[in-house]
Amino acid sequence: MNLKFLLLLVLAMVSWGISWPIGKMIAGTVPVSVLVFWRFLATFLSVIPLLLVMKIPFLLKTGKDYWNVLVGGIIYTFYNQFFFMGLKNGLPGAGGVLVTTLNPIVTFFIVVLVQKKRISKRQVIGLFFGFIGGLVILQVWKISIDYLLLSGNLFFLLCSFVWAILSLNSQSTGKSMSPVTYSFYVYAVGSIIELLFCFNDPSFWKVWDEGFSFWASIFYLTVISTTFGTTVYFYAATRLGSEIASSFIFIVPLSAYLSSYLILNEVVQIPVIIGGSLAILAVYLINSKQKTKEPNL
Repeated sequence: MNLKFLLLLVLAMVSWGISWPIGKMIAGTVPVSVLVFWRFLATFLSVIPLLLVMKIPFLLKTGKDYWNVLVGGIIYTFYNQFFFMGLKNGLPGAGGVLVTTLNPIVTFFIVVLVQKKRISKRQVIGLFFGFIGGLVILQVWKISIDYLLLSGNLFFLLCSFVWAILSLNSQSTGKSMSPVTYSFYVYAVGSIIELLFCFNDPSFWKVWDEGFSFWASIFYLTVISTTFGTTVYFYAATRLGSEIASSFIFIVPLSAYLSSYLILNEVVQIPVIIGGSLAILAVYLINSKQKTKEPNL
């Protein structure tokens, strides 16, 4: 993996971090299904020039490919629903830390469970630290149904599990299609699904009455964060493996927290910093096995 690609991956992760406060700014403007539809449609359209310029085939090869992009579209639709539902009430910096620190741990756990891979003592310790870090970020001592809903943490927690499944789904398509093609169909499927639920909503066409700030945010969330950031991530998942690619997501918490502080003046929470640090240590321990003679995942 060359240095230029690694730099692109880092920039993609930073763009994801900034997407949390940007998403917060528009999360309550229109119903979530309407918001997700326009985000998906804009992203779908923005991917088409990439396919044409890079001369990437549009057509899928096998029935399994059609199944994978259908499942990927459904999963990504759920993720975006949870993303905006969490941001309506929750803090973007805290949400960015929670989702992106738990995601690599959940991904690793699913890979081990499904693929029956061996797991070292160091990785067991890493999973333990990750579990503890997640509890601290969630502030488990406050947990109740009301707290989970009002803080947005329930939806952020669901985001981390759904994204882990999406990472594995994108990895499984690596040998049969380009990540850009995968993104193209995932956004197409997501657009169709959301259209079925929001077409009759009175707010469907009212988005055109929103001001510059709204559409600038949509542009960032589609072209910068999604078309660029997510496509680079999907490519990394096919080249590095989902469990290694997901470890780069730990660049996101810092950028999410800093950008939330700078853009929205979000108050820094000590439990989030402590829990996020424990989770980062967890992923280091989980992936540090790459330096040993243990079999790769």
